Amino acid sequence: MIPPSWREEVLTLARTVHLQVDRDGRILDAIGDTDTLLDEPREALIDRPLHELADPRVRLAATLIEQFSILAPEPGQTRAVETDACSVYALSDSSVALRLTSEASHDDGVIRRLADRLPVMVAYVDPDGRFRLNNQAYLDFIGLSREALYGRPVSSVLDEASYAKVAPRFRRALAGEEVTYEDRLTLADGRIVYFKVHYVPDYIDGEVAGFYAIIQDISEYGAMIQLLRDVHTGINRTDIDTREIVEQLLEDALAYLSLEIGLISRIEDERYTVWWAASRGPEIAPGTTFPLGDTYCRLVLDEADVFHTVRAGEDPRISGHPCYQAFGLESYIGIPLRVNGRVWGTLNFSSAAPRGRPFSEIEEELLRLIANATERVITHEVEFERVRRERDRMANRAMTDHLTGLPNRSGLEHRIEGLMQAREAGEPPFCLAMLDIDHFKVINDTHGHDVGDRVLRWLGERMAQCLRDGDLVARTGGEEFVIVMPGASQRAAREIVERVRTHVRRGRVSLDDGQEIGVTVSGGIGEHQPGESYPGLFRRTDAALYAAKRAGRDRTHLAACPA
Repeated sequence: MIPPSWREEVLTLARTVHLQVDRDGRILDAIGDTDTLLDEPREALIDRPLHELADPRVRLAATLIEQFSILAPEPGQTRAVETDACSVYALSDSSVALRLTSEASHDDGVIRRLADRLPVMVAYVDPDGRFRLNNQAYLDFIGLSREALYGRPVSSVLDEASYAKVAPRFRRALAGEEVTYEDRLTLADGRIVYFKVHYVPDYIDGEVAGFYAIIQDISEYGAMIQLLRDVHTGINRTDIDTREIVEQLLEDALAYLSLEIGLISRIEDERYTVWWAASRGPEIAPGTTFPLGDTYCRLVLDEADVFHTVRAGEDPRISGHPCYQAFGLESYIGIPLRVNGRVWGTLNFSSAAPRGRPFSEIEEELLRLIANATERVITHEVEFERVRRERDRMANRAMTDHLTGLPNRSGLEHRIEGLMQAREAGEPPFCLAMLDIDHFKVINDTHGHDVGDRVLRWLGERMAQCLRDGDLVARTGGEEFVIVMPGASQRAAREIVERVRTHVRRGRVSLDDGQEIGVTVSGGIGEHQPGESYPGLFRRTDAALYAAKRAGRDRTHLAACPA
């Protein structure tokens, strides 16, 4: 074992500081030359929040840990961000380590190099609303070089209405307030995006010199939820006919996919006939026909499932295809439509411009959902009510966790949205509880992921046995579950969650080899306060959950009241 004094001496000589930080951004330990690099002795740093420190790299790391948890050591998430002067590492115990060196401790170049390694967008905005720093993720998203963007006003990358929405938030940040929000914005190039944003004021000699903007693009998630809502609303309309319903469906999908043309075709005897159409360019008349072999839909039928490309001119599957030669369609996604078990036609979306990103699995699944709805409309136009129930079922499927059958994060947020609207109308408060399986990684490592999945299903059933009518339990990811308790005070909610916790602890999960394993959970409980946002309630409850974890697990903690 290396003596701590030896280690400290080496780090001091190397002009290096290491900080260990918990998930709430509070310093657990510090080693190295803290007096020189941070102007603080080690003893003064312990148990301090990171954001209280003056070093801009430290404050940036604190914001990332607190707001986005991008360094949490979970599958698919970032585990390390490194530069010569500053590095951030996720540790196996869910804490985070920061390494600082004396190299350019306050140099903007170091901040930029650190920011360039982050998977989220980072910008620095001065008091005049102009960019003074943009990391590589931001430059890639906007599509401009660092030199072209430096010094430009933020208003130049947003349309007028969107800038009017964010300008008051800028003023709050420049007044010294940390600002967090999620919003739907339109960029100057016409793209519609959904952003999760956090502004962190930057102080120099006690004055706000500008602010850091940490930005997550949640467009796919936000647009997906909006599309599901629009589709659900559209299919339930009784004031328009089937043609208008389907055309609106095509329009909504075009907006989500950022493409130009949406078609539903009828295919008979190798003939392709446009049945319904939506276009953001020249109008395409229903009834227009083509030889099937001259369309990409021939490739869709050969695939017998979703077929897509984002650069047809470089795609060997499409090389020399008559459709590309005639129309130059670079982006395309299509799927067969089947009626009574036989191919009826295709649903497809396309554009002459290459798409900026590949089609994702969630977009493929959404296309399948839309195709399924279209097939039902085609088959049963005169049975509109039955089609509406089918659409409801598909919308619910998109909000259900496939493993446990419980509502997923989308289903949870849909329920919370309704409760918050009821709250504004004067209904009683509701409570949220977040529960996490204790030592779930040990279960997976010891028994395998199949047993881990069995535990998750067992736990969902076990918790539901303890809830009241009207309560909801959802699985939001991994081993984390959320219970929503309408009309429950914090005291009543704690009784419910304690009943759940005890019931879980007393149960056993039976394995195929005859073994039985026990499971415990830790929980945080928060009561919604008047005017409080859902992200605010979620953060308070999440903090209470981690307090229960730190206190020894297999217990529940109440969330602190909002400041």
